[in-house]
Amino acid sequence: MLLYSVGRNLLWPVGKLVFRLKFCGRENLPEGGVILCSNHKSVIDPAFLAFGLRRQIRFMGKSELFDDHGAVVRNLLYGLGAFPVRRNAADAESVKRAISVVREGGILGIFPQGGCVSDNLPLRPKAGAALIAQKTGAGILPACIYCDGPVKLFRRTTVRFGRAIPPEELGFTDGSRAELRRAAQIVADRINSLLEEKHED
Repeated sequence: MLLYSVGRNLLWPVGKLVFRLKFCGRENLPEGGVILCSNHKSVIDPAFLAFGLRRQIRFMGKSELFDDHGAVVRNLLYGLGAFPVRRNAADAESVKRAISVVREGGILGIFPQGGCVSDNLPLRPKAGAALIAQKTGAGILPACIYCDGPVKLFRRTTVRFGRAIPPEELGFTDGSRAELRRAAQIVADRINSLLEEKHED
């Protein structure tokens, strides 16, 4: 989308400077539809991930972002390609939209922990990304956003993209809740491994 491309290109030089951004593993992005899963440290995380990949990311965002901040914010989010999901509820419409994004060859962005956690603790995932992967047969690209403490201006922030997880590694057979939870934990373990790698740098 035009607004996404223009915004990314205009804000990238500023973001790189004020957050001292560093990217690793961008070559791991596969062709075609994929689900991007990352930890979630701050409200600016979608921009960090967008700066790291040249293709547009369609983010799922909590419905409160669209409902509680007025028409200007809501229209801006839609204009950037994001769409809402109602947490703690069965949101069939959002699931259908997410499936369409992936099947049409796009990048679907999901924060599987369901909200911001400002520290670098291990990820505790929800199963939404696993459900989309099971429905579409798409792989999952794990990523981590790391900062030594809360994200702040002029403090180094690193975005690391891991090796994509093919669907066969997620172990789907029957799509049961237990199976989706296991797949979600596989994704979380990969993200946690990326965080541990950063700790060791």
